[in-house]
Amino acid sequence: MAQPAHAVQAVQAAVHTRTAVLPLHGTFFEFGAERIDITGSLRVTVVTRSTAGGDGTAHIVSSLSRTTGIGQVSGATYRFIGADSNQVAYPPDPITPLIVNPTFLKLFPPGPIVPPNPIVPPHPIQPVRVSVALAANGAINAITASINEDTTDN
Repeated sequence: MAQPAHAVQAVQAAVHTRTAVLPLHGTFFEFGAERIDITGSLRVTVVTRSTAGGDGTAHIVSSLSRTTGIGQVSGATYRFIGADSNQVAYPPDPITPLIVNPTFLKLFPPGPIVPPNPIVPPHPIQPVRVSVALAANGAINAITASINEDTTDN
C-alpha cells in the first residue's frame, strides 16, 4: 500500500564528519598575565551522530599547530601546544552554533631562573573559541575558530 504524498517521513539516524584547518590570529588575555598576540593554526575535526528523533551528539577534536604568541609587555615568545576533545549534545533541529573552548597548554618563555622567579610549568588555558554550525539533520555546515579575547583564569 502506497503512502500518501503528504505523509511525514521519519528522520534517519546519520553520521557526518568534517575537518577544517583554520588560521588563528588575535590577542589573548588571562587574569594576572600580560596580553599575548597569538598566531598559528588549529585543526578541528567534528563528527556528529544524530538519532532517528533528530537529536544527537557532536564530537569536536581540536589540535594546535605551530601556534606562538608575543607578550605585549615583555616581548617574550610563548608557545601554545596540545589537543582537546569535547562532546556536545544537541536537540532536534539544533540551535547552532555549538560552542566549545578547548583546553591547551601555554609554555612560558625561557629566561633566567633567579629567585624570586620560580620555575613555572606549562599550565592549561582556553585561548580559542570553536564554533560549529549544524543543519537540522546534524550535517556540519561550518566550522570556525577565533582567539577567545575574554579574561580567563584557570
